[in-house]
Amino acid sequence: FYEKYKVCNLIGYIKGSIQPDTFVVFTAHYDHLGKMGNIIFPGANDNASGVAMLLSLARYYSQPEHKPKYSLAFMAFAGEEVDILGSKYYTEHPLFSLNKIKFLVNMDIMGTGDEGITVVNAIEYGNAFKDMVKINDSLHLLKEVHPRGPTANSDHYFFHKNHVPDVFIYTMGGIKSDQDRDDRRETLPLTDFDNVYKLLINFTTDICNHRF
Repeated sequence: FYEKYKVCNLIGYIKGSIQPDTFVVFTAHYDHLGKMGNIIFPGANDNASGVAMLLSLARYYSQPEHKPKYSLAFMAFAGEEVDILGSKYYTEHPLFSLNKIKFLVNMDIMGTGDEGITVVNAIEYGNAFKDMVKINDSLHLLKEVHPRGPTANSDHYFFHKNHVPDVFIYTMGGIKSDQDRDDRRETLPLTDFDNVYKLLINFTTDICNHRF
């Protein structure tokens, strides 16, 4: 354990074509448990998989033919494993007003999907959740889109406390490793990574088109 260890949040941004002062935000934490003694905790599922989804979405929307109507912000947070400190700091020192965020999607543990996904805050934002279910049913992407109430266990939390509309999505099923030394890329199946990716792209389109 290192006291006063300096870390940073990493943030990218794509300007919207029609409403650049309105944002859809994607978040994922890039830290993990690190090294304890001689044991390394790789953090492949928790949360290199979420960062991979963040980067995949950023690559997609950076292409001119996919330019979004709203501005998109991609936030990779540090300090999630130590009381969600990176995202807490951001909400206290935002680069743009939090009330400019139309919707926020937090992605943590994206590496499986055999049993579908769970959507935290689905009950609070029922129209958004229903839209996800509709997309999933029409495109036959995931086994289940399961609703869950509020939680204080990932980077969506302090945004939620500041009244930013948000969901936190994580995959279910498959391997159980996420905070142990077996959470390695060699054993991470990424079972439905592509289908979650497709769901999020269609969901973002619906946000920008005021579908809910």
